[in-house]
Amino acid sequence: MSAIAVKKRPLDVIEIYRLADYLDAALAMGEDFLRQSLDLKSLAPGDGNAAIVSRQQQASAFAQAARTLELGLTAQLLIARTRAVAVRNLHPQFAGIVGLFVGGTAALADAAAGVGAGLGDISDVALTGGPDVLAYLKSRALVGPDEISLSGLNRLAVTEDFLLAETIHLGTLLDMIAAFLDALDLAFDLYAEPRTTATAR
Repeated sequence: MSAIAVKKRPLDVIEIYRLADYLDAALAMGEDFLRQSLDLKSLAPGDGNAAIVSRQQQASAFAQAARTLELGLTAQLLIARTRAVAVRNLHPQFAGIVGLFVGGTAALADAAAGVGAGLGDISDVALTGGPDVLAYLKSRALVGPDEISLSGLNRLAVTEDFLLAETIHLGTLLDMIAAFLDALDLAFDLYAEPRTTATAR
């Protein structure tokens, strides 16, 4: 993605650039998130315990990586929400679009604050046990709700349907971020060159 252009701007526009930085980083992180996938070797009737354990470890590693990215993206967006409120206070003309972003991520902020199921205990990222891994995969729409074990899974992949903190689809969230960035760019000419893949959704 292109870097934000460095230009001399009034001090009250500095918050716009700070907000754009966090939004841009969140968008890039989300795109990286969408590239997460894992192919699992199918179990054959003669496979022993070692094959089962190997699949379990692979699924656990995938879930751990997804959990880490989920927490990182959430943290990035919470900072962006704070910056967005600062922008709204300095630039009331953006109250409408800032309100859409802040409102659209309110459930995410609630989840991070421990309201409802959401992120749960953010210190617990081990996800080493089969039931814990399967429960996480189900809660994020990575597998179907009717899956009863990891043994029937052949592929795991993060898609736009991933439920970040069990509250918002990843694709919807990235579209909202890209629209917000585009609006800021249109108003303040933030970028030296057009952004490419991150906003071409």
